[in-house]
Amino acid sequence: MKRFFRNLSFGMALLVVPTALLADDLTGAKSVLCTVIQATACFADGTCEVGAAWEWNIPQFIEVDLVGMKLSTTKASGENRSTAIKNLERDGELIVVQGFELGRAFSFVINEKSGMATVAVAREDRGVTIMGSCTPMPAAK
Repeated sequence: MKRFFRNLSFGMALLVVPTALLADDLTGAKSVLCTVIQATACFADGTCEVGAAWEWNIPQFIEVDLVGMKLSTTKASGENRSTAIKNLERDGELIVVQGFELGRAFSFVINEKSGMATVAVAREDRGVTIMGSCTPMPAAK
C-alpha cells in the first residue's frame, strides 16, 4: 500500500506534509506556502491509514500561486514539480483551489483569516483527506 503513495501524482504530493507551520492571515495574499499537519487515506474496501509524509516521499512545502494559478514544490526541495490550478475562487473568508491531473482530482479549502487548510484528493477507489496550514509568501523582489 505504501507503494501507492510513492507513485501518486503531484496533486497528492501537494497534500501530505509532516511539519506544521503556524497559520497566518492570508487576506489579499497573491501566493501562500502550505504544509500538512495530518493526512488520512481511505480505500474502497473501507480501510483507512494515517501516515507521515516522509514515509511517502512527499514534499515538505507547497507553494500556491493564486495569481499564476499554479501549485509547485519549493526550489529548496529539488523536486521541481508543479500542476495547474483549474479553478480558484475567493468566497467570503475562504480560498478554494481545485484541479485535476493524472486521474486525480484535488480541492483545497483555505480559511483566509486563519490560514488553516482542509484538502481532499480523490481518484478511483481511494481518497485522501488532509488538514494543513498556510502562510503568505513574501512578494518577489
